[in-house]
Amino acid sequence: MIEQNFVQRKAERGAKSLRTLSVKSVASSLKQHGLGVVSLTIDVCSKLLSRQIALLLDFLADDSIKSLLSKELRWIGNQRKEGSNVYPFSRAIEFAQEMKRVLEQSQSLENGLDWCRSVITEMGNTLTMARMVRTARRKVLSDEMPFLSPIDVSGVRGKDQGTGKSVMGEKVLPITAVEVEEHISAVLNKPDPDIVQSFTGVLKEALLEHEDSFMSGFHCMLPALCLCWMDASLQGKEMMHKKNIARGGYYTDDGFAVGLAFILSAADQRKMYDRLNWFKSIQSKYASDEEDLIERMTAEEKKKDAKIAAAKQSSWFSSSAVDAVEDSDELKNLKMMEKRIEGNRREMAMLFFSMNEATAFLRSL
Repeated sequence: MIEQNFVQRKAERGAKSLRTLSVKSVASSLKQHGLGVVSLTIDVCSKLLSRQIALLLDFLADDSIKSLLSKELRWIGNQRKEGSNVYPFSRAIEFAQEMKRVLEQSQSLENGLDWCRSVITEMGNTLTMARMVRTARRKVLSDEMPFLSPIDVSGVRGKDQGTGKSVMGEKVLPITAVEVEEHISAVLNKPDPDIVQSFTGVLKEALLEHEDSFMSGFHCMLPALCLCWMDASLQGKEMMHKKNIARGGYYTDDGFAVGLAFILSAADQRKMYDRLNWFKSIQSKYASDEEDLIERMTAEEKKKDAKIAAAKQSSWFSSSAVDAVEDSDELKNLKMMEKRIEGNRREMAMLFFSMNEATAFLRSL
């Protein structure tokens, strides 16, 4: 997202590398083929985004989903009345399990959090693609600046620099910054489209068409969606280490963070999401798990040291006695849990960082 690069999700059969798409390559294409494709690309992205928003709103309009979100909103309201302003980690897991159970019982729905995550990811990728094309267009226009035609102001060449008057006696007015800007705009004659505002209009139009959707409770799904994204991201990175990479193998995906930031900003739910203090809940959860894990590992290390000391006393060769004492199964499991907790913390930190970065270019909403 920061470097504005797209990486191919899965290589073709027999390929030894992945294809990438960057601002530089798009700018080179625009220089060769012209800027006419920019408006067409933005229009296609707008239609694709409208279709994805309609799918998400149809999902939120289902009675079972509306009932579940209403229940979650009431629970959050009761917690705030009791003085608790942090959405607990355990509640997010319970919400995900309850949604899975509701979707299994409902015959009208076959999609769950994974489907919502994929749709939001596609929305973020669509928005990022349009942003990258706009950046490439600006790069092309900036490269054209040295070739602009000079400003033709009568009497400039005859101007006396000391008196501010021309040699012929005619008064010459100074060139203002507004005149320079108008001249540049007239030469380029290529207005820069406001992509963010146009895409926001797409979402608001979709909300008017889907009045029965429960969009006001969308922020209640975010904790469960974040956990779903974390599991999918870790699974995708593990697939990258396998010899035969499946479709789900990838090493990075910022589209989900951009999609979430766009929906929250365009639907005016950013403040409601911030009130959940979800990032603070994640930090406290992993910190608590880490403290408990350290205590358990310390106890197991003490048991291991006691076994090593006993082995040294019963053997003439202390080095061989130390090597003979292996880590217990419990200690091995604790070390694996430590790596898993660190990986989960890193993934969630990257997600919140990407959401804050995505919000940076959505400030105008």
